[in-house]
Amino acid sequence: MLSIQKIHHSYDKEQPIFNDINLEIKRGEFVAIAGPNGSGKTTLIKLVCNLLKLQKGSITFNGTSHTSLSVQSKIVYLPSDDYIPEFLTGREYIMLMSKLYKKNIDEQNLQVISSHLSMNKKLSEMVESYSHGMKKKLQLINALLLNPPLMIIDETLNGIDVEAKEIIKILLNEYTKNGGTIIICSHDLELMQEISNRVILLYKGEVYLDNRVSNLTRSLSDSFKELMNLEEVKNEIRTSFQFSTSD
Repeated sequence: MLSIQKIHHSYDKEQPIFNDINLEIKRGEFVAIAGPNGSGKTTLIKLVCNLLKLQKGSITFNGTSHTSLSVQSKIVYLPSDDYIPEFLTGREYIMLMSKLYKKNIDEQNLQVISSHLSMNKKLSEMVESYSHGMKKKLQLINALLLNPPLMIIDETLNGIDVEAKEIIKILLNEYTKNGGTIIICSHDLELMQEISNRVILLYKGEVYLDNRVSNLTRSLSDSFKELMNLEEVKNEIRTSFQFSTSD
């Protein structure tokens, strides 16, 4: 489905974010991408969504370049920020997005999903009155109603109450069971291991870990801690020792 081949991206020529990364993501997968700050999680997402220009390599969706409008119309991206035009009501925002994606919204699905997330009454209110958590819920409701082949979530579950988060887990899992594909980035390692079926851990532009959740021999959190401890050792060696060579 989504094929990422030998991509290279750099903001600084001397320090590439990625150097020839390869990933294959299949239909129906729920993929969690983790890594320390600066590991390239958000950059990877923005490359797939064509928000950043690919410098080298290829990204294709069912064999078609990710830059194609037909491909981008199959991707719904939920960014880490909660920006939604505040002069719209929640319902107006959903209707606007349905027109942009040329999708008909199922009114019954809208009522069911918004009811489960305690957003039914809020849909008729202006977005400017929403809390951060309500805006994130609205983004998720909209994405589920659009029902795209690929949903990309960047920290969107942050700020959502515990009860709603449990409902969202169920909704997202139903979405993937019906053939939808999810890529999610979050600093909540426990949550990602719980809801995803595949985990990718990025480190300094490389894939440090890529495995099925069912095949993990230890928690994602433990793998992350090992990675961070390794980095601390490297930094300590760099700052504490000076090596010199002589002929």
